[in-house]
Amino acid sequence: YHMNKVCFLACVMASLFSAPVWANEPGKSDTGLDYNYLGVDYASYTISSTSGYAGYKVNGSLLVNQNIYLLANYFNVDKSSTVYEKSNIGLGYRMPIAANADFFTSLAYYSQTKEQSTSPTKATNTGYNLSLGARAKISSDADITGGYSYISAGSYSYNNFNLSIKYNLTDAIYASGGYQSQTGSSSLSGYTLGLGLKF
Repeated sequence: YHMNKVCFLACVMASLFSAPVWANEPGKSDTGLDYNYLGVDYASYTISSTSGYAGYKVNGSLLVNQNIYLLANYFNVDKSSTVYEKSNIGLGYRMPIAANADFFTSLAYYSQTKEQSTSPTKATNTGYNLSLGARAKISSDADITGGYSYISAGSYSYNNFNLSIKYNLTDAIYASGGYQSQTGSSSLSGYTLGLGLKF
């Protein structure tokens, strides 16, 4: 089941990145920030005060024009008999707020699943993820992002805060790191470390 979902999301993301790019400068905003990318991260999280959840996150973005971008991500962590999955797919809007910085907001379809091998049932909830934040270049090779997301899924709601950094290793490859904290219907905190490709 998990492999089918991973394959489906990989196909969705592949279709996003195989689509033609309509931006004036493919993948790069007028503030010099890259929006065409596909990354894979190692993820380590504490969920509802239980530490030791580990897994991965796949995330990508595609700039449609100088203001609008597509986004998608998939998150999978597990510990013992419990697996958590989360996914988002949606649209974002960015606008310059300085010569090297963007404000952004996005609205995404959101899905979360909790599955336990000790239980025959699987809990899935869907809803939306409304985000806003800012990105800024801090050097020619590095940029930082700070953001807030409000998530509503069924009877659950969450407040998410995140901070991340990307560093260009080459013209096409970057390294990334991030920290996330969640409050609301359940608590979460953790970090990601990964690599990605720019297009």
